[in-house]
Amino acid sequence: MKKNKVIFDCDVGCDDAVALIALLLNEDIDVIAITCVKGNIPVEDVVTNALKVSALCRKDIPVYQGCSKPMVRDLLKGRDYNTLMERIHMEIDGKEILIHEKNFDLPLPERKAEEKHACAYLIETLMKSEEKIDICAVGPLTNIGMALRLEPKIVDHIGTIYIMGGGLYIGNRTPLAEANFYDDPEAAEIVLTSGAECLICPIEPCEEGATYDQEDLRDIKACNNEVSAFLAEELKGYIDRCNILFNTDIDSCCIYDYVAVAPLIDESVIIEKRKDIARVDISGGMADGQLVIDRRGMFDNNSKTEVIYHVDPEKIRKILLHELRNFH
Repeated sequence: MKKNKVIFDCDVGCDDAVALIALLLNEDIDVIAITCVKGNIPVEDVVTNALKVSALCRKDIPVYQGCSKPMVRDLLKGRDYNTLMERIHMEIDGKEILIHEKNFDLPLPERKAEEKHACAYLIETLMKSEEKIDICAVGPLTNIGMALRLEPKIVDHIGTIYIMGGGLYIGNRTPLAEANFYDDPEAAEIVLTSGAECLICPIEPCEEGATYDQEDLRDIKACNNEVSAFLAEELKGYIDRCNILFNTDIDSCCIYDYVAVAPLIDESVIIEKRKDIARVDISGGMADGQLVIDRRGMFDNNSKTEVIYHVDPEKIRKILLHELRNFH
């Protein structure tokens, strides 16, 4: 069987790592490259984490450093203050506490990042490809948006862009905006209006599909290999850091990005999806970065965007555990 070619575009923190591992361990998917973008952590740290995770999975995959800043949003310095943005930062005994670790506790592999910029790689690879290549975009969409601006014709060579982004009814960076779309709303708007086939997985189906508690972590660890041990420890740390930062006492975490890529492994994990006209607010105002869905269908009847509303959490759990148990 011919493998499905995929480019994984990411800002590798904890949930990106789970998504990447699920794809790398799947025998039907060929991750041909990892492109890195600034998101939850600086892009240089994203590159290092991506190289480490690839090596952990015994994969020799090229990693490309991409954009270190959003396309234009930083030019308006007051923009963050219009949105009630949640600012999360803490230091304990001189140590910075972040939701996502800048540096995974894994050996540094011999392989280094490629010299070519991620956007140049995307354009060159897509334009040369005789078959369509899927993109899993689980960070801010800066690299994809920039590549589409530089060479709009790449859209004809893209299969589906699997996107973790937006919220149907609520945000997690502001009351209305999800982090990936908020961090570069112009890029998200470019991607969603490019004519590419997009499958958006917002916050709500992610939380429905992969909110993992301590029992789930024990199941992951019980797979009994170096990858499962890393994931179990990393997810435990994720929970601990969130409890410190948000002053909570919970025993679970949501692995958002994994839910967004699970349909690429098995489309039947989707219980409900809709063909929606999806846009992103780029006003710089209170709704900046919000996923805006026109459910009336008045202005665009040719939308190629689908939005996931509900997923099957049991299937999503089984996929990850299956991949981990079969890693030797």
